[in-house]
Amino acid sequence: MKIIFYTNPARIGVDMLILDEQNGKKYLAKPMKIVFEEYEYSVDVEPTLRLPDMNAQEFMRAMAEALDEQGVKTDKDSKIAGTLDATKYHLEDLRSLLKLKKEKAEIILTKSPPRV
Repeated sequence: MKIIFYTNPARIGVDMLILDEQNGKKYLAKPMKIVFEEYEYSVDVEPTLRLPDMNAQEFMRAMAEALDEQGVKTDKDSKIAGTLDATKYHLEDLRSLLKLKKEKAEIILTKSPPRV
């Protein structure tokens, strides 16, 4: 399954295609309109989109990949990136400290009197 987002110069907004291939045949999901209507919280509602079990994970994975290709990031992505940056700087600090200790050790060793 593949999901493609693209802009259409003739309209404002983003278009999306949902493609699938099964048994050597290519399929394209039919166009659908998302229309918002007022509802009351206590009323049972039908889902906007119902995915069969066999396609649900594949669809969600394809959607995540398509959103990532468009540069859409989640709060979780930002937290992970921040954690990785912090780890990177921490490792750089450790390398600097280890280098300083090594240089000091070399200086101390070179100041030792030679053995006769």
